[in-house]
Amino acid sequence: MTNLKLLILFSFYLFITSCESNSKFTDEELKNHIAEKYELMSSSLQRGESDYIINLHTDDAILFKADGTELKGIADLSELYKQVAASGVDIKSKPITVELFSDDIAFEVGTFVATMKDGQTNSAKYMIIWKRVGKDWKIYKSIDQAKLK
Repeated sequence: MTNLKLLILFSFYLFITSCESNSKFTDEELKNHIAEKYELMSSSLQRGESDYIINLHTDDAILFKADGTELKGIADLSELYKQVAASGVDIKSKPITVELFSDDIAFEVGTFVATMKDGQTNSAKYMIIWKRVGKDWKIYKSIDQAKLK
């Protein structure tokens, strides 16, 4: 009977620890996870939908734009991303490096190429601080060099 209790306790321990480890990422796993988010973002923008990219951000997110201005919070970001989605731009983002600073904060450096409907392209580098919100990773602070026309 004691062996059965130990077996049950050990099985329960393995189950709990395996559930915990599934919620944590290595740097490379998080990089791949972010790349998947960017694929979904790109396809939603191509459909003219801004909700996905808006929901990628924390409520208190800040975008530091190349012209020195800042967009603070979901309301400001929503306005920008609705315009971006309406423009029909095709944005391809690529994380180059992703580094976890803690279980809840990660830093990304990447590049993107934006292709306008008329075929003009713009490429830039960006830096993003990601923050875990619940079980999801969201954009907390971002800086880009984009000079969109």
